[in-house]
This record gives sequence, structure tokens and C-alpha cells, in this order.
Amino acid sequence: MRTFNLVAMALLLTATAIARADVSPVAAPGTQIPQIYRNVGVVEHLNRQLPLDARLYDEDGQYVTLRQILQPGRPLLLQLGYLECPMLCDTISRDLMDSAKSLDLSIGKDFDYVFISIDPTDTPTLATLKRNSYIAEYDRAGSQDGIHVLVAKPNEIALFSNTVGFGYQPTQNGQFAHPAVAMVITPDGRISKYLYPGPQHPWFPGDVMKSALSDASQGKFSTSVDALLLICLQYTKSAYSRASMNLMRVSGILTMMILGSAIFWMVKRGSHAQQMSIDHPSDGGKN
Repeated sequence: MRTFNLVAMALLLTATAIARADVSPVAAPGTQIPQIYRNVGVVEHLNRQLPLDARLYDEDGQYVTLRQILQPGRPLLLQLGYLECPMLCDTISRDLMDSAKSLDLSIGKDFDYVFISIDPTDTPTLATLKRNSYIAEYDRAGSQDGIHVLVAKPNEIALFSNTVGFGYQPTQNGQFAHPAVAMVITPDGRISKYLYPGPQHPWFPGDVMKSALSDASQGKFSTSVDALLLICLQYTKSAYSRASMNLMRVSGILTMMILGSAIFWMVKRGSHAQQMSIDHPSDGGKN
């Protein structure tokens, strides 16, 4: 029975891994990631003060700072990415909006949302298009005062990314390898919590977001548990391809089949041995 329990546990873990693989564009086990991309990730810097006076630019090309955006008693949801990202950035932004819509809190009234581009070539025109699409998707009165899509120069981008521990790298095709994460910021501009995509939709559950915003509004800080770090990475001949994803799924299914067969035969052999002991009880070693 002990062996059966261990195998059953392994089967459960395998099934969990397959479920998580559905949303994680990471390479299959054993795949070599190019050295240049191995520093892509997140180093949490809880309670660190953001550069409130760093020069950013809004959708009108006007100079703006986080100090101007932050409001007393109002936390901020911060995302770093780039406006022409073909993979996770927009998906994460829209998932954040979906979760925000489920709350009894409102952007522009109870908290704010800020997207800062890590691509210095992104323009206010692109920022305008993104901001308008997020406002339309959120579709709640007053949100235009709380949704900000900002662009910046290289020095300011480096300052923000280093401050929040957001490790990214440009790729050879003009895109960026970067982690998928959002940060909750206190009203005075300190990092309260890092939010990572969960294994199911919505990636950022409303209850988790609301709790993080509540903590931030009170100046509290908390570490993230069971973080699932997704990496947005695209390059030619990449291991981060759908083929690799399919291979992971197929390998997982085969593993489940093998484990399932093993469980079946163990149960069958156990039943057979039990029946044999009933039909032919032991004579205690006597001849």
C-alpha cells in the first residue's frame, strides 16, 4: 500500500506539471538557454523606494513623474513591458484589467495602473493606442484618470528596472526577453508585493489582487509564495517554441500512462497475493 501511495502521488504531481505547462512558455527540461538570457528574471526588492522624480513621458509626450501620479491613500499597480510585445505583455495587461473589473474597487478612485515601457523606441503615439484600449476594456467611469501608459529614455528605463529587480535583455530580432510580473506599490512609492501569473485563468485572481492592494494601501509588504515565473522570450530556432511545449505535454501524458499502468499492475498483483494467502494460509514454517 505504501508503494501504491507513492506512485499515486507521483501521478498527481505529473498531472499538476502538465496543467501548469499549459500557461508556461518555458523550455523543456534539459534545454539549453543561451547565456545572454540567463539573467532574465525577477529579484524582489520589497520596501524599496521607486525613483519618484525620474522623467517619464505620457501619451501626449508630456513630461510626468510617478510623484505626480501617486495619490494619498491610493496604491498603484505597476507593470513593465514593451508596447509591441508579440507575446505576454498585452496578455498580462488585459488579464490585470479583467481581474480589476471583478473588484469592488475602481481604477482612478481606489488605485491606479501604470505601464512603463522598457523599449526606448516606443512612442507616445503607441502609448495612446494602448491606453485607450485598456480604458475601453476596463469600461468603468473615471478610469481615464487612473490608467497610465508611459514611455522613457534608456537611463530612466534602467533606473526603474534595476530598482524593482526586473531583469530583461534585448534579442537579436529587436524584441525583449523579460519576466512576466506585476508589482503593487504603496501610496508613497515603495514596493509592497510582486504578483506572478498563476496556473489558471485569470492569472491574477481578483482576491489576490484585492488583498495585495489592501496591504499596500496600509504600507504593508509581503513575499510571494509559489511564484510561477513566465519568461517572454522569442528568437529564431528558439527552444521556447510551441514544438517544445507540445513535447512537454506529450512527455507528461506518456509518463502518466506509464505510471497508470504501473498502478494497475501493482493493484492487480496485490489483490492476487492477498487471494493466494487466503486460499493457502501459511503454516508458520512447519513442514
